[in-house]
Amino acid sequence: MKIQEVRLTPFKRKLAGNPEDVMVKDQSLEAVITQYVVVEIITDEGVKGEGITHGGDALAMKRYLENYVAPVLIGRDPRNREEIWQTMWRLDRLWFTQKFVLGAVDVALWDLYGKLKDAPIVELLGRYTDRMPVYASSMTKETVEEYVEEALIYKDRGFRGYKLHTVGELNIDRKICRAVREAVGDDWPLMVDSVSAFDYPDALKLGRELEELDYEWFEEPLRDYQIDRYRDLAEALDIPIAGTEVNEGSVFGVAPYITARAVDIVRADTAFKQGITATKKIATLAEAHGMRCELHTNGNQLLDAYSLHVACSIPNTRFFEQLVPEALFTFEGAPTVEMEDGYALVPTGPGVGLPLDWEWVGANRLD
Repeated sequence: MKIQEVRLTPFKRKLAGNPEDVMVKDQSLEAVITQYVVVEIITDEGVKGEGITHGGDALAMKRYLENYVAPVLIGRDPRNREEIWQTMWRLDRLWFTQKFVLGAVDVALWDLYGKLKDAPIVELLGRYTDRMPVYASSMTKETVEEYVEEALIYKDRGFRGYKLHTVGELNIDRKICRAVREAVGDDWPLMVDSVSAFDYPDALKLGRELEELDYEWFEEPLRDYQIDRYRDLAEALDIPIAGTEVNEGSVFGVAPYITARAVDIVRADTAFKQGITATKKIATLAEAHGMRCELHTNGNQLLDAYSLHVACSIPNTRFFEQLVPEALFTFEGAPTVEMEDGYALVPTGPGVGLPLDWEWVGANRLD
C-alpha cells in the first residue's frame, strides 16, 4: 500500500459570536479558531484518512503542506506512521513549518489506519477507558460576577470542574478565584490558567492563595522560556504547576521540563505537539516520571476528538477540557463529541469517528 495523493482543503467558518466573546486575557482567539486546512491522505488502494490543522492562516498552511510535506509523503506506506513522523520531524529542521502543520498529517495517518482496520484510534493506541470527566474552560471575562455565573451554570449542567482563564492582574485574579471558590463550594474542582501573565514574585503570591482555596492546578503562570523560574515556583508551591502546553519542540521540548522538575503536570495535545504519535509519547514520558499529562483542548470538535482518543489510552490523566461556551468552538461540518453525565465519550467509529460533511466544507472553502 502506498500514498498516492495528498489533498488539501482550506476552509473558514463563521464565528458564532463576536471576537470579544473569545478573549483569552487581552487577545481574541477569533483568528485561530476560524481557519483550518483539511488534510486527506489517499492510498493506491482507495483508503483515505483525514486530519485537520489547528487554526491560523489556512492558505499559508496549505502552501507549506503542498510545497514541503506532501512530496515527501507520496509513495510511502501509510502504515509506517512512526517512520513518517520521524522523517517529518527531521526534515522540519529546515522546513520551518507552522506549528500545526505536521500534527494534521499524523492524525490523517492514524485515521487512515483506523479505517483500514475498522477500529477507532483509541483501540489502536490501547484503550484504557472509554470516557473522560470534562471540565469547562472559560474565556476571560470582564467582571468577577461573570466568572461566578458561568461556573455555576456548568456545575449545574453536571460538568466535573471549571477552569478560569483569568485577567492576568494579581489583585483582580485574587478576587476572581476567591469568589468562584466561594460560589461553587469546597469540593468541586477548579483550575486556573493565567496564560503566562506573571513574573515570578506575583506568580508565587497568587499560587499561595490558590493553595488556600484548594485549586487543582496553576497553569502557565510564566512564559515557557523561563524554565529556571518554573523550577523555583514548583519547588516553592504545593499546588501543582502545569505547563509545556505551547512551547516548541514536541516531545523533545517537554523532556527538559520533566527532568528539571520545572512542572508537576505536563500539558500536550495533538495540534501543538505534532500529532497523536508525539502526544502519546509525551504522556508515556510523563508517566515514567510519575507525572500527570493533562491534555489541552483546541478550537473545534475534531481537534478535541483527536486528543480524546489519546486521553482514553493513557492512565495518567484526570480530566478532559472543553472550551466554553461550546457553540463558539464548534463548526457545522462534523458531529460533536458525545457527552453523558459530565463525561466525554470517545468516538467508536473507525479512525477518528467524526466524519466530515464534505458538502459543508466545500461551501466554506477558502481557495
